[in-house]
Amino acid sequence: MLDKKWLQVTGLALSFPSTILVAAYVMKLLVEKEILSKTTGVLIFLAIIFNTIYLMVYYAFKNKNKS
Repeated sequence: MLDKKWLQVTGLALSFPSTILVAAYVMKLLVEKEILSKTTGVLIFLAIIFNTIYLMVYYAFKNKNKS
């Protein structure tokens, strides 16, 4: 069976590649349509990526000592 304390971390880790692809594609479209500037698009993309990494680390440390 799956260890329930690691489900959040595993779920985020498995969705990370698709999160990168979708975020990059959406930011590219928004920049091409001139809805966002290039700088804003890159900053939003990086914020999404770093937030996902932060959540993985946060949940890992939060659940580290749970049984």
